[in-house]
Amino acid sequence: MYTVEFQKRGLPHAHILLWLSQRNRLQNVEIVDEFICAELPNPRKFPSLYAVVTKYMIHGPCVTLRPTSLCMKDGKCSKFYPKKFQNETTFVAEGYPIYKCRDMGVVVNINGVDIDNRFVVPYNPLLLMKYQTHINLEFCNKSNVINYLFKYVNKGPDHVTASIGNSNETVQYPRVNDEIKQYYDCRYLSPSESM
Repeated sequence: MYTVEFQKRGLPHAHILLWLSQRNRLQNVEIVDEFICAELPNPRKFPSLYAVVTKYMIHGPCVTLRPTSLCMKDGKCSKFYPKKFQNETTFVAEGYPIYKCRDMGVVVNINGVDIDNRFVVPYNPLLLMKYQTHINLEFCNKSNVINYLFKYVNKGPDHVTASIGNSNETVQYPRVNDEIKQYYDCRYLSPSESM
């Protein structure tokens, strides 16, 4: 199942949930590591993949590297970057794995800042090379996470409450205000979505 979002500021993006059959389930960390990566590839061995990862799959920079970044809330990154270095993928109780993110010395310079594996958004190399766009791929294995994602995908379009009235109107007699007719619940369309 999927939903398409515009977020009022640009081109659409999709949130997609896939359920794998029992035969295709990612049941251990080795299999997860085959499909999902959160590291910069070696630029000498995989120059094309390195170029695509550094173009589409880097978060930030944020935190101390750029404290004015849009993701910053109360002095912390709302997307939990930078991640900690991790030698192997592990499953945690919350339902998402902590992906392998080793300190291998591979960096990319973005806006004068060296970015390492701690800022790489999880991706699938095959999908990334095929579609050449940002594809954040996450594995979840707990029902509470699936319930949250299911609700998120089905939340519906953005809405706005608007009021229409004449502020210059002078009333000489008491008038009854119909508060229900005074406000309108409307679907919000961004310019991109309208087009």
